[in-house]
Amino acid sequence: MAKTIIENTPLELYVFDPEAGNIRYYTKSDIQVSASNNNVVLSPKGGGTSFFSKPLTEIDTPSTTPVNSLAAMVKLIHGWITSPGGTDNFSGGWADYADVATTGSPIAVTAVPAVLTNDGLGVDTNTKYLPVGGNGVTQLWDTSSNGFDFSDLDVGDMVDIRMDIDVVIASNNTAIDVDLHMGAGGTVIVPFISQQNFKTTGTFEVIRYMGLYIGSTDVRDNLAQLKISSDNNCTCIVNGWYIKAIRRG
Repeated sequence: MAKTIIENTPLELYVFDPEAGNIRYYTKSDIQVSASNNNVVLSPKGGGTSFFSKPLTEIDTPSTTPVNSLAAMVKLIHGWITSPGGTDNFSGGWADYADVATTGSPIAVTAVPAVLTNDGLGVDTNTKYLPVGGNGVTQLWDTSSNGFDFSDLDVGDMVDIRMDIDVVIASNNTAIDVDLHMGAGGTVIVPFISQQNFKTTGTFEVIRYMGLYIGSTDVRDNLAQLKISSDNNCTCIVNGWYIKAIRRG
């Protein structure tokens, strides 16, 4: 007996019954999957008469995803139905926070790491496109505590940060470091700039783009701060940062 083939496409479930010579495409958002009397069952979402019911032995299992039980097959098809394309369904948004204060009062930079501050009062600040849906994101930057706020995200979500600063170098051959300190006590450290050397004096714009992931509740629930240090005293002006949040599911 030729087995029924069930395949995943971006928006529909493809079902080919070679015995009957039938091919059907079912819109994922309109169907649900379950198991009943040892059969895999497809039916309209919300209830109604099933339109597909067959035992696992009569269904061709995908070669790339071995399935050896009824429960595993139902779980696989459920994942296809709830996640378009058969993979995670991503959504997201972004915000841009521009600073004003450090233009008039630059941050003093020494060998001791100093927090990069951003009051979010610049004309280029834009928070209209923060991620929405589900538990929406209210902010990605806390201006009062000068830290990235990931508390509205979930473990497994991702964040991209583009940092834009000016460093005012007063001594030749000055090297700076900028690190993102995450987690309780800032113990999770992600380098943004490592020993970038400026051979001459002057004002230099420095832009860095970094991709991160929320790997634990510790990272999610504690503010993350950018800190700058240098081997010779200098100053820093924060232009701002763009932050993109990418959400799973």
